[in-house]
Amino acid sequence: MIRTIILDIGNVLAEYNWKSYLDTFPYPAETKKLLADVLFLSPEWNEFDRGALSHEQLVEMFVQKAPEYEQELKEVLKDVGGCIHQFPYAISWIKSLKEAGFHVYVLSNYGEYMYEHTQKELSFLEFTDGGILSYREKLIKPEPMIYKTLLERYQIHPEEAVFLDDSLPNVEAAKALGIHGIHFTSYEKAVAELETLGVVTG
Repeated sequence: MIRTIILDIGNVLAEYNWKSYLDTFPYPAETKKLLADVLFLSPEWNEFDRGALSHEQLVEMFVQKAPEYEQELKEVLKDVGGCIHQFPYAISWIKSLKEAGFHVYVLSNYGEYMYEHTQKELSFLEFTDGGILSYREKLIKPEPMIYKTLLERYQIHPEEAVFLDDSLPNVEAAKALGIHGIHFTSYEKAVAELETLGVVTG
């Protein structure tokens, strides 16, 4: 029996769309591609989520990688919270799960600077039972320890929990620990898949 729902944030409860964010800047296409590669698609970004790098260190590292684009890099990183927009269903979904008797937690790779600059878009957090943001634990998905930390902290039995994430490797890592997993591709599909596990809301 499922008693606990564990939700990722990016592209599950809130849109994480760095491509659309980059498109708000009047840069040529080739510049945007370089910025995407240097910033959002870089291994350093994962370490930012881990909390291993401060915002200032991250900016410095990126500028070292592409010094000729220092101004553009700093402009994009300054308001990088613009990548995140809460989905309209986020709060009502969490509330309906809670009202149906389920515990709801979040488990997300999330950097500190991003967290500080997206408070409005994360208003759904107050309706959850808690959770883990990667920068606070110095751990990131799909590392097993971040899942184990969540299970231990909230005394969650893995066989009674289901984890939803838009990243298949993250879902597979949860399954390896005995947690039910759903690869999130849309809200409607996720609700239907949860119902097959007995997670039904009013």
